[in-house]
Amino acid sequence: MTVAVLGYVLLVSAMTPAEPRQRPPLRVGILHSQTGRLAHLERPLADATLMAIDEINARGGLLGREVVPVQVDGASRGRTFAQATRKLLSGGAVRTIFGGYASAARRSMIPVVERYDGLLFYPAVYEGGETSHRVVYTGATPNQYITPAIQWFLDNGARSFHLVGSDYIYPRVSLALVRSQLASCGARVVGEDYLEPDTEKVSAVVRRIRGAEPDVIVSALAGATNGPFFTALRGDADGRRIPTLNLVSDEWELRSAEAQRKAGAYVAGDFVAANYFESLPDAANRRFVREYKRRYGARRVSDTIAAAYAGVHLWAHAVRSAQDAAPEAVLRAVRGASLAAPGGTVYADRQNRHLWKRARVGRIRLDGRVEPVWSSEAVIRPAPYSPYRSKQEWDALVRYLYHGWGARWERPPGGRLLPQESRPGAP
Repeated sequence: MTVAVLGYVLLVSAMTPAEPRQRPPLRVGILHSQTGRLAHLERPLADATLMAIDEINARGGLLGREVVPVQVDGASRGRTFAQATRKLLSGGAVRTIFGGYASAARRSMIPVVERYDGLLFYPAVYEGGETSHRVVYTGATPNQYITPAIQWFLDNGARSFHLVGSDYIYPRVSLALVRSQLASCGARVVGEDYLEPDTEKVSAVVRRIRGAEPDVIVSALAGATNGPFFTALRGDADGRRIPTLNLVSDEWELRSAEAQRKAGAYVAGDFVAANYFESLPDAANRRFVREYKRRYGARRVSDTIAAAYAGVHLWAHAVRSAQDAAPEAVLRAVRGASLAAPGGTVYADRQNRHLWKRARVGRIRLDGRVEPVWSSEAVIRPAPYSPYRSKQEWDALVRYLYHGWGARWERPPGGRLLPQESRPGAP
């Protein structure tokens, strides 16, 4: 009898399904600066990314797997971003990275992402003049925010412009585009100045701007330069107030404690070119802002924060569609995908993996908030290469700057100022 019972038990055990195995987690990289001069701008991007991952996991994860973030510090240096990208991708456990902010970081990361067949979701607006088959760009191309904002000023009677920017790849290429756009319609550039990154030596530039008396200042100044610049421009000026269009500073940066302390009310009334503002009334945005503030406090929400959040959900949508998290499958599935993102539905272009977006211009209020004053009637198709110059000319300009700075993406401390207009043989 004992043998018979034992045989029955073994038979039942063989027929009973085993407990389902827990599938291994799906690891993704989060690569933003936690230290260095850009940390205060990039930590909120990491927070938005983590918030989106938590939302995905609360709904059961992806493909029966928990999404597990692996965070690495880019330390506000392009070279460190490249090294961190290699560290994340070389082991094979991470295939997708959400990160990058400054153009120097993105341009340093891309060759590594391509070498290791990884995938990068990049959240910031950028200068264009670039495409990569391994990047999904959830920020805007210049034709989706710079070009429409300049046109808005032209439509409102502006005819003379002074261009000023920090001396690195984003302002140089962005303001070259502005210069070409203005030349095409007969408007004048009455001055153009570039300052070393984060310098506070702004007095000579401010004197030139006041002397030129442009209708508009187009600013691509970044970081610590903004406070001294606007304080000098507005602090003791008796003449008319020249409006400024900001191409770099977004809502989070403009409202930061440092910006308020250094520039205070001096930026109130100025304008910002963007695709998203916290005050947009759609339901998806209200939910996003409410949850973000519940988690992280009263900090403001910016265009780039919203794009970082949307990028994670776009990736998750593509993973579900493909039933596969491999970069190649995600890149196929993301083409033509749409997503109800904060600020409106976005669409992923089938050719260049950038998002179709609506252009907006906002005015900075005295309390630091930005209120929309203009929006494009429809979403705009992304164009990484502006039609104001050929692709070959844009590529030549980027090479000229990179090699002129000694194989860097910004002018090194004490480095020579390259000409505003290119030397012979460059665009």
